[in-house]
Amino acid sequence: MDRLITEQEILIRAIAAIEREAGLRLEVVDREVLMPDGRRRIDAIVQLNGTDKRLVVEVKKWASHAHLGSMINQLLSMAESHEGLLVTDYINSNRAEALKHQGIQFIDTVGNAYINQPPVFVYITGNKPTANSLVNKQEKTGRAFSPSGMRVVFAFLKDQGLINAPYRTIAKTAKVALGTVGWVLHDLTAQGFLLEGIKKRQRKLSNVDRLIDKWVEAYPHQLKAKQRLGVFTGNNPQWWKSVNIKPLHALWAGEVAAAQYTQYLNPKNAVVYIDRADVSSFLQSTRLKAVNAHQQPDWRVDLVEPFWTGTMQSIQSMDSVHPLIVYADLIESGDARNIDTANRIREKYLR
Repeated sequence: MDRLITEQEILIRAIAAIEREAGLRLEVVDREVLMPDGRRRIDAIVQLNGTDKRLVVEVKKWASHAHLGSMINQLLSMAESHEGLLVTDYINSNRAEALKHQGIQFIDTVGNAYINQPPVFVYITGNKPTANSLVNKQEKTGRAFSPSGMRVVFAFLKDQGLINAPYRTIAKTAKVALGTVGWVLHDLTAQGFLLEGIKKRQRKLSNVDRLIDKWVEAYPHQLKAKQRLGVFTGNNPQWWKSVNIKPLHALWAGEVAAAQYTQYLNPKNAVVYIDRADVSSFLQSTRLKAVNAHQQPDWRVDLVEPFWTGTMQSIQSMDSVHPLIVYADLIESGDARNIDTANRIREKYLR
């Protein structure tokens, strides 16, 4: 089942579920609509039956990996000009409460919903998926968003000129096997993210904003989780202020990097990219301690091994990784303050 059919089936079933559970009818009035900014498309527009109220729809197969922060950010970006509605296969009670807290309206295929369009108010949680529900169906994902494919896509987003380089150069830059490059290019073309010219070396990325969204959505589980070296904490939440990180062969990401890029955020948690061989000396210098499975620290430091080659920082004068990684770290958190900062970084550095 391809992606378009899967999304449309989710939308149809979710609309049927909310009518069954709450008696609320939603009518699809348009599909695949270009947003006013001209940079991205929305999946559909629905209208509340008997009213003039319309919501723009983002359809997502939630699956076990889809990240809450990415969902919230995409819906909030819609809300700048239209009110958004997340339509997905299943939202559990904890995620439902988090979405409601952020003001994100949603419906799913098993009847859970949050819609706040006065005088219409619906909030239903606790419905569980059945054996025949879409939640249990496997969805095929593009090979460009496998771990090795993600490395190649990151290299292209960081340097779009690389897309016309020889395969061997792309493979070396992205730190992947040579054979990976061809199928990533093929998959990006199939998904509409790459345009092939008539002559050699006339490739060009397309729908870059949407490509960034997909990369950021997949990053936490497809790449970052595999590179994570551990979670740490300590006695001083302001520890990072006194750390000169370059001599420790590391770079800031997450909230500390965001503060460098924007001078806007007051960091609480930190992400540090560092080679495995340098972790011991880093911990000795910073006096951070590993977090065990039973701890819930007030603040945390994630150590992550870089997945790229060459210089780790984006701007030579900074102690931080490329802004795309910082953006992804902030979106992953799902925190409203971090999402606001992330979009400042996106507007300044990733447009």
